[in-house]
Amino acid sequence: MDPRTADHTIEDVWRRLERQSQWMPAQLYYQFEELLSLHVDQSILNELYIALKKYDVLTDIERDERNESIQLLIDENGA
Repeated sequence: MDPRTADHTIEDVWRRLERQSQWMPAQLYYQFEELLSLHVDQSILNELYIALKKYDVLTDIERDERNESIQLLIDENGA
């Protein structure tokens, strides 16, 4: 199965967020946490999980782009 089409649980996303938190801007992290505390559709959970994939090894430019994508998901989904 293609890992990009796998359904990830809220627990999977929480674990990944915790592992990547030290590289994430604090404000974005808190907004991410807030979003996860809401009811989030499966498709959004999958997108958030993928957005955190290899977050720690990204260049600064790549991380900025990823942060923008994460922020957009947060803004569009209520946090």
